[in-house]
Amino acid sequence: MISTVRLKIGDFIVALMRFQFLPLLLLTLTVLGQSNVRLPVANSNTPADTTSKQTTSMPDYLPTKDKAHPTARNLMDEDFYWSPIEETAPFGSDDGADTYAGFADWRQSHKSSKVRELFDQQLESWDYPVFDLNETDFDKLKPYLKQSDLGIRYMTGIDAAIIAIAFGQLYLEGTIDRDFNELAKTSIRRQLNPEMLNLWSDRYKSAREMQLNKMLAVLNQVE
Repeated sequence: MISTVRLKIGDFIVALMRFQFLPLLLLTLTVLGQSNVRLPVANSNTPADTTSKQTTSMPDYLPTKDKAHPTARNLMDEDFYWSPIEETAPFGSDDGADTYAGFADWRQSHKSSKVRELFDQQLESWDYPVFDLNETDFDKLKPYLKQSDLGIRYMTGIDAAIIAIAFGQLYLEGTIDRDFNELAKTSIRRQLNPEMLNLWSDRYKSAREMQLNKMLAVLNQVE
């Protein structure tokens, strides 16, 4: 059964680093006159662009409502959207947080690229088995889920990555590429399958269903 909150010791350290270590390091670099140094994402699976020139602005690895694009701030109007530990939140799961960090970094040097490019790179780097990303029929998804003990983990992680990129673009730019918005809606509908919701604990699945429906409603309002 998937845990509702996975704030283990390792996760606590990561969260602590997100909230305390990065600001302290940035302050130190600024004092030393090296504020143009870009910090790498602390995830070896995130695709890195080693050919691009460094930029002077730092990517925003931890989305917060006060830094959001006005459109995102208006649409993402509940606290759960911004939680770093809420499993269903766009940036709250491990896969969602890591994918957003990779997206924010990648976007610095790929401002005109389609966000699907980053997702394809991420999926390749994870080396997860692939399935039809446009499929929501659970009966048609069963073969994928049964081919490995980690089938559910793979599917949930891939959907979390898609959702994180969609909401990440909304957060940074106030819009979402049309094709990727449709893909994110499909991911949410896939996770709303009763069979998928039943994989979560009884006390959490109703909250997850409610949050997923709210996220779907947000995506439906994005032009």
